[in-house]
Amino acid sequence: MDRRHLNVLLVLLLLFLMYFVGHIYGSRHTHVFKVQPKPQANLPSNFFGFLPKAMPIPPSGPSRKHNNIGLQSSMGKP
Repeated sequence: MDRRHLNVLLVLLLLFLMYFVGHIYGSRHTHVFKVQPKPQANLPSNFFGFLPKAMPIPPSGPSRKHNNIGLQSSMGKP
């Protein structure tokens, strides 16, 4: 066999070996990436477990109940 046939044979042997090593590694039972899902009862504030509920944004100014400065106080009631 000349050198070219030997190189082709080695490449095919390497590919064949890589193919079977992948299958052998995949048949092992490992729990490295096993994640326990959280029960849905503990996540009432999540939308499909990803997004939190929207929070209401309060107005930026003072409320009418606590506002002492305004038209009524500037009119000067007796």
